Amino acid sequence: MRQETNWRDERKQVSASNPHFRAFLLGTVWFAAIAFKMVSRSTGSWASYPPKQLIVVVVGWVITALVLGFLATKFAKLRSWWGIGIGTVLGSFAVMGFMLFLVTKIYGPAPPTSFKSTDEQMVYLADLATQWVRKDRGIKLDYSLDSIKTIEEELDRISKEVNKTNPQKGTFGTATGYGAYIGEVFRRRDGGTWSVDHAVAGPGSYPLTTKSNGTIFPVGWCWKRLTLGDEDNVYHKALVFSEKPYGRTNSILKE
Repeated sequence: MRQETNWRDERKQVSASNPHFRAFLLGTVWFAAIAFKMVSRSTGSWASYPPKQLIVVVVGWVITALVLGFLATKFAKLRSWWGIGIGTVLGSFAVMGFMLFLVTKIYGPAPPTSFKSTDEQMVYLADLATQWVRKDRGIKLDYSLDSIKTIEEELDRISKEVNKTNPQKGTFGTATGYGAYIGEVFRRRDGGTWSVDHAVAGPGSYPLTTKSNGTIFPVGWCWKRLTLGDEDNVYHKALVFSEKPYGRTNSILKE
């Protein structure tokens, strides 16, 4: 009986002194505190908090504990509770920073929370569209009129997957990004100003009023291209607008 008790005590001592055990134990406390802080800042209920963000914390905890536990087996100074504790805090920042770097590298930077103007917003969305094309096709768009051919090809590909009677969530966002690119082609060439609403086309139509060639609705062009079909070819509309005398109305250019 005494031998069994001693064996259990020795086992507990070995577990407590194991670097991996200490790394996971202290990591649990540290990352639980981080998760609690994140959730407490949310204005909604805990149940509605985005699970993806908590999953990132869990992944960061596991990676930090595994790496720190491994290093502690190699370096004696890291095996103490203080060494593991400091290593957990510093390691968490390094691991989370590296994870953020990878996400940014793959998906691009997170969008700004606000924009100073609609022009700034549409410039951001246009640049985002160039990233989509580079990722999908390996093509670097140059904001030339001819580059809108590539946008038309992308919209043609995407439109085949769009439910025309009930477009999927995100379809308008896709139209806005590619429409912003088309509009920026003309704004960079002719000058002009973006707006959110239009007296005729309505709210959220994002008209672009150029300084030399009137107003167009490139977001509407892309929306129609995605939800109606190839009869709304955006490259053809862009060619018509590029040759349209200032002030002249043409139905093909309307939303």
